[in-house]
Amino acid sequence: MEDTVIPGDLPPRVPRVPHGGPDATRFSGLDFSVNANPYGPNPLLVQALRDADHAAYPDPAYSEVRSRLGTWHGLDAAHVTLATGASELLHRLVRAYLPAGHMLLSLHAPFGELARAAALGRATVVTVPECPATLPTGTRLVYVGYPHNPTGHAPTPDQLRVLADTCAASGALLVVDEAYAPFAALPTPPRHPAVVRVLSPGKAHGLVGARPAYALADPEVVDTLDNLAPAWHVPAGTAAVLAALPQGASFLAQTLPRVAQHAAALAADLAGLGRVEHHGTPYMTLRVPDAARVCAELLSRGLRVRDCASYGLPDTLRIGTRMPGENATLVRALRELLGTRGRHG
Repeated sequence: MEDTVIPGDLPPRVPRVPHGGPDATRFSGLDFSVNANPYGPNPLLVQALRDADHAAYPDPAYSEVRSRLGTWHGLDAAHVTLATGASELLHRLVRAYLPAGHMLLSLHAPFGELARAAALGRATVVTVPECPATLPTGTRLVYVGYPHNPTGHAPTPDQLRVLADTCAASGALLVVDEAYAPFAALPTPPRHPAVVRVLSPGKAHGLVGARPAYALADPEVVDTLDNLAPAWHVPAGTAAVLAALPQGASFLAQTLPRVAQHAAALAADLAGLGRVEHHGTPYMTLRVPDAARVCAELLSRGLRVRDCASYGLPDTLRIGTRMPGENATLVRALRELLGTRGRHG
């Protein structure tokens, strides 16, 4: 038998990025680590998922889905590319536009899966606290959370337009991640050939398990991203969810104002326990002493929150709103754990 030859240029081993939500422990308590609409899932999108033809391959070009989404956004289908989850889109963007040794510049800490994709491609990740006036040499991608997770900060459309011009002048792309934009009612980002808008509507519609995602970009960028996708990369059910998004928008109008009220009330209740930062998103941050210990103690009580150490914020919890009664349960537990000792920073 011949010896197995292992190539020496395989990607580096990069640990999985911690995310909110369930893990191998099959957690069954109250989960405040997920930033999804607690009124979901959107019944219309669930019905679209059920009605999809799961027995046949979908159209490999997803022509009808792309056309519907494009029309909804005032674009033609050539500006739309589909994906199973925003993470998959971000990995493809890195493969296409971030060569080894080059730089991903992120406004605040990037989404962990994007940083992991950059590490797999042997690229560098640099975090900046505000929109840069110039880009460091070697920058090929600039990432903006719109709004940012977990801080909730978001640049203005004018700031995005200036940053897009800066990217275009430097041969870089500006990736605008709009996962939480519907919750914060942010203005639409500017249309610009250097802008790639990444949309993952499962969060706002409370349907994260279906993994619907798509990007709006210049047709040349769309062609490049499509070239990196395998055949039938979006399952029929997920494609059906994406096609039904325009008809499902009324669910957002009915539920997101309530989600905003619940989040604001939760932020106010948490303010007596530590420094709270909240900017209209379904999540907020709470600074506490020894955040990892607090997470563990809450977990022992059947309550899960997110430790923000992976964002460079080791003394911070990220908490996503649930329903008012569930939020009250979390607040009571934190008061018992922290009391007046929770005041921090």
